[in-house]
Amino acid sequence: MKKAALRDEESLCRSCYWAHIQKGFRESEEAVYCCFSRFRAVPFKVADCTDFSSKNVPTREQMEKLALIIPTQPARKRTGFAGVGFAEQPQTEEAEDEELISVTE
Repeated sequence: MKKAALRDEESLCRSCYWAHIQKGFRESEEAVYCCFSRFRAVPFKVADCTDFSSKNVPTREQMEKLALIIPTQPARKRTGFAGVGFAEQPQTEEAEDEELISVTE
């Protein structure tokens, strides 16, 4: 099936970020310009455009600025044994000196 005539449809430029639209008091007084790569006139209603960028949807950069960063704790538990006597206790300098003395005697 072929596309039907799009006479009553709105131009894609109406919702495009790159469009510059000037309206007069009459319905026939309207000028549409595309500002994507250079400022150029668009003499007809646009049905499809490769450079279309909707101005109703935020860009990725705008969404990143609005995003909340929520710090979360990792869901995993520590691996290994957590029973009594398995954890190594840190030694102090005095305990190390006592061990050296008892080994040399």
